Amino acid sequence: MTTPSLLMSVLKYIPDRMYGFLLSDSGQEIFFHLRVFHPLSERPYSPKCLSCKSSCLWSETPPPPILGEQAMVDLDENSETPRACRVVRLVEPIPLVGTVDVFDAARGYGFIHGVNGETYHLHRCEVVEGRMPLPGQPVLFYPGKRQGKPRACHVKIC
Repeated sequence: MTTPSLLMSVLKYIPDRMYGFLLSDSGQEIFFHLRVFHPLSERPYSPKCLSCKSSCLWSETPPPPILGEQAMVDLDENSETPRACRVVRLVEPIPLVGTVDVFDAARGYGFIHGVNGETYHLHRCEVVEGRMPLPGQPVLFYPGKRQGKPRACHVKIC
C-alpha cells in the first residue's frame, strides 16, 4: 500500500551503492534505491560535450538522481522505516559545460567554473569513470545543490 505522492528533494545520492535519501517538507529523511527512481521520459538521452574535439557520447540514459532536484515520491507504508517505493523526476536535467578551477586530489575536492558564470563545488565521488580532474580541464556535469550551495553532479571529464 502506498500513500499519495509527496513532493520531496534529493538530499543525498551515493552512485556506487545506488541508493540515497530524500528530504520531506517536514525535514524527515526518506530512503530510496535507484531501482525505484524513474526519469521524466523514456526517450533516448544523449547529450554531447561541446568542448571536446571529437564527439563524446556522455550517456545514453538520463542521469541518476541529482542533489537538490525535486521529485514526486510514493512512500511504502508496509516498511518499518521511511522508504520510497516510487520516485519520479519532475524536470529533465540539462548538462552544463565547465572548466576545473582547482582540484586537491589528496582532499578529494575542488571547484568547477560553469559557462553560466557560477562556481560549483566538486567532490571526487561525483566524478564518473574514476578519473580525477586537473585544473583547466573541460568537464560536463549536472548542476545540483547541496545544503543550498551549487554542487557539480555526475561530472564527466572531457
